[in-house]
Amino acid sequence: MKREKSTYDLGDYEVSVELIVNDESRLHDYGIRRSAWLRGVRMMRRYGPELALELLDERAEKCYNSKNIAMCYRLRDLMVAIHAMTEDEIQPNDRVH
Repeated sequence: MKREKSTYDLGDYEVSVELIVNDESRLHDYGIRRSAWLRGVRMMRRYGPELALELLDERAEKCYNSKNIAMCYRLRDLMVAIHAMTEDEIQPNDRVH
């Protein structure tokens, strides 16, 4: 099993991205590519989570209206990643004591 971990400090938030190869338990990546998670971290660092979500929503809406559906999906994936990183939702593989 190979582990690779990156930690990012976002002011009020500390985000850890951990990549585990050949692990039988599945991390909750929500089907989003690693690059989207890292772009989400960069956007939160630059704008903060709330403003980043607002900006991405505006951009995604413009893409949808101009029929650029592929870009709309990519922007929505970024929104999912940011939302997942900022919410305290217990996942099935989390260890709770």
